[in-house]
Amino acid sequence: MAKRTAGKAKGGSVVRRQGRRVMPALRRTAKRARVAAQKAQLTVGEVIAAAFDTAGGEMSGVLELVTSPQMTRALGRRIVVVG
Repeated sequence: MAKRTAGKAKGGSVVRRQGRRVMPALRRTAKRARVAAQKAQLTVGEVIAAAFDTAGGEMSGVLELVTSPQMTRALGRRIVVVG
């Protein structure tokens, strides 16, 4: 990946160029979500209580919120409800 831009024959100094690979978007987003989740340090109970407040106390609304892809991305973890 590194190339020399000027050779010794031309009288210039040797400068090495180095490229950088871009991280794939999915890993980048997951990494950001993990970092944000680690800062917050929420418990599962707090997440479910917030979902109850948001959904107005309806169980179906809470299940939709907690198991949604947006919540998975925000927490950096997937919540599975078995019932």
